[in-house]
Amino acid sequence: MYYLQNISLKYGDRQLMKDVSFMFTHKDKIGLVGRNGAGKTTLLKIIASDIHADEGQVQYPKNTRIGFLKQFLPENQETTIIDEVCKAFSEYNRIEARLREVEQSLEDIKDDKDMTDKLEELDILNTQLAAFDISNPEAEAGKVLKGLGFRDEQLSQPLNTLSGGWVMRVELAKLLLSKPDILLLDEPTNHLDIEAIIWFESYIKQYPNCVVIISHDEMFLGNTTNRIIEIELGRIQDYKLKYEKYKEEKANRKTIRESEYTNQQKLIKERERTITRFKAKATKTKMAQSMEKQLAKMERIEIIEEDTSSMKLKFPYAGREGRIVHKTEQLVKKYDDLLVLDGVDFQIERGEKVAFIGQNGQGKTTLSKIIAGLTDKTSGVSETGHNVQLSIYLQDQSDKLNPKKTILEVAEYHGGHYNNTELRSILGAFMFSGEDVEKKISVLSGGEKARVALACMIMEPSNLLILDEPTNHLDVSSKHILKEAVKDYQGTMIIVSHDRTFLQDLTDKTYEFVDKQVIPHLGDIEYVLKKRQHTDLRDYAIDSTSSNKAKTEVKLSFEERKKLNRELSYVERDIKKAEEKVKALEEAMMDPEIFKSDEGTKKAKELKDAKALIEQKMEEWEIVAEKLEG
Repeated sequence: MYYLQNISLKYGDRQLMKDVSFMFTHKDKIGLVGRNGAGKTTLLKIIASDIHADEGQVQYPKNTRIGFLKQFLPENQETTIIDEVCKAFSEYNRIEARLREVEQSLEDIKDDKDMTDKLEELDILNTQLAAFDISNPEAEAGKVLKGLGFRDEQLSQPLNTLSGGWVMRVELAKLLLSKPDILLLDEPTNHLDIEAIIWFESYIKQYPNCVVIISHDEMFLGNTTNRIIEIELGRIQDYKLKYEKYKEEKANRKTIRESEYTNQQKLIKERERTITRFKAKATKTKMAQSMEKQLAKMERIEIIEEDTSSMKLKFPYAGREGRIVHKTEQLVKKYDDLLVLDGVDFQIERGEKVAFIGQNGQGKTTLSKIIAGLTDKTSGVSETGHNVQLSIYLQDQSDKLNPKKTILEVAEYHGGHYNNTELRSILGAFMFSGEDVEKKISVLSGGEKARVALACMIMEPSNLLILDEPTNHLDVSSKHILKEAVKDYQGTMIIVSHDRTFLQDLTDKTYEFVDKQVIPHLGDIEYVLKKRQHTDLRDYAIDSTSSNKAKTEVKLSFEERKKLNRELSYVERDIKKAEEKVKALEEAMMDPEIFKSDEGTKKAKELKDAKALIEQKMEEWEIVAEKLEG
């Protein structure tokens, strides 16, 4: 058992936590939720003993090992990826070395007592070693690294060849392999792509010890946690439920509490009126006093105060753009000898909302920058259509804000055509009002910086908007607001994201980046995963690569590829329509009344035909897809 008892903490005049208490066990997988700035990361640091509360205490059994993902880079950047990760086994290696040492010493021991002591130590060491559940440390390290997206040929590369995001994956691998008793994860999916997140979910579900996760990825929380602790205005609400049930229970508790509060207030007012009336009569004064004492002792129901502040987001529309917003033909992009995109053909039409998905490093951000004119193509065509006015939000946009400037000064730089009152109004919509606008960028949290960057981006109207990982650092409430703003946007939009909850039911089309190519799908992320019949997009990437190597390479002309892509889109559209029809028919046939007439027989035949059509279209899709791959 692990205990947090009466934890209280102040930052200046602000009471961040007040009498926070809860107990958890090695079986708990806890999602720590709440608005940005509510104190979630601070609570993790208290659990990890990185900081200490003003009041209260944390209690763990002796020798409890706590693992906390730190946001810093390893000191030796020249060590290889596999060697760095194998440092996670330092304790395992120490115990194993001592075990071998004790085993060898047994040959020279003649004293019975010494022999007994050594055998006891040997028994303890074997028990400790078995607890790690590892037979081959390097193979185990390779397995985790592969799950997090590393290729076998990368493992011998030095760390200094990796970007910061990939180095954080190395740190995450080390943490997972060390198998602490309490695993603390603060936004672990921020540096992961969809494929790595899906693998990571599976790993956490099977993890044998306690896990405490801070994440704004609702699907990730739903798939990994069995308990939710919500921090709001310094207090916690504990829900021993999965994430979806927590949301339902939270709404139910609020409704019940408000009803109880209303009824109690009504009762209190009635009693007060009675007491006032009785006090006016000498014969009933004692009774009034007695009722007054009872009323004073009544435990009052309070409405739990909620943080209802939220940003107001609307992307300004610059007016109608041409029918073809952007197109590429046989586009190639290289960074020195590194080929990122090879012969990419696609076009985006007016009003479309499309998603770019795929593993990190496959070229999603690169293509976004080429479309925006922020980087050059190596060869091929990249053309922007008539009357297109583009705005782009890059995933590192908030990092580029000048840390020495205030929020207002940054806004003035980006929105010089607005007066001071107008700028303050825009910043107010992003929850920066009054003296807040005088805060330096350097003191802001990740979520606050993201809001500043979004505010700067919308100061200019656009009709083509590119959002590259816009949900990083945003809390759940802000992500919902952003999603609604995207839905309401009148222009054309490209969204690069690994957040499945955010992408669900948001885009008309999904472009999947695989092996330097871009594969179009007529549907959102859920449709793509279902169509592939994989829980891991990386499975498809590996299958595609293997089959491509096995085939004789046939280079298609641009017109042939364009025609096949068009055929693929038509087939996908037919499949989607047929699947929607099947769903509607199955729902209709759940009503037993339908079979009391000929309507039931008719619906059953329609359902059979629709399913047959899906099978036929899937076969057509495979034929066309194979031609494209070949």
